[in-house]
Amino acid sequence: MTRLALTLVLCCLAPLSWAQPSLRTQAVLLTANALVYYNPDPQAQPDERHLARMQQAGTSMREQLAVQPWPEPLRQAVDELLARQAQLASVPRQQAPRYPQLLVGLLDARLKLEAQLRQQVPAAEQSQQVQQRLSQAIGELLINAMARHARVLGAHSLNLDQDGFNALDRQIETDFTVLVDLLPAQAEVLHKQHRVYRFARQRLLEAASGQADGSLERYIGGVLLSLDNLLDDPLSNPLS
Repeated sequence: MTRLALTLVLCCLAPLSWAQPSLRTQAVLLTANALVYYNPDPQAQPDERHLARMQQAGTSMREQLAVQPWPEPLRQAVDELLARQAQLASVPRQQAPRYPQLLVGLLDARLKLEAQLRQQVPAAEQSQQVQQRLSQAIGELLINAMARHARVLGAHSLNLDQDGFNALDRQIETDFTVLVDLLPAQAEVLHKQHRVYRFARQRLLEAASGQADGSLERYIGGVLLSLDNLLDDPLSNPLS
């Protein structure tokens, strides 16, 4: 991959505040489910559960906007992502060949939201920093893997090659190990989620198949949600 693209990926692995990983995770889940559901084949019969999960993620993001005093640029980035989702939803399946271009717009909108999230960087405990960096790396790997399988990654602004995928994988493996050492009370949960990641790892890293794999969203989405729950666990927060 280009040095610039790899730099962008690794710069994404910055710590955020405790309230934000859920917003990030919902953006990842919305985008991942859209990549599965909006198959460009007009004859495809996508699993409606992916549509439901995509809509649920969008609803959750709207609810967070309603109750959290997010900075205006962050709110605008969320609004843009949701607008891209609505644009996809307005296109009937008979016009499915239009989906790839619209999915690229959705991918880029999520990347803009991620950039806004990275600007919110308060002081954090080491375990919190590693936890958020891990969630971020897993989310980036999931989205880029699914985009590659859906054959839209070539037009997406991040456009990782295999070196970029491998760099994210190494970061994830390292951070799981570090986090277990930092949070021994959560070791069982972390080991379980690490095993789930490794179960899906080969599929995440393999070459494009031409169709996004919905099972990746289910497995890796579950890992992200579990890591979000750890952020709310008093055993993970020495200041609670």
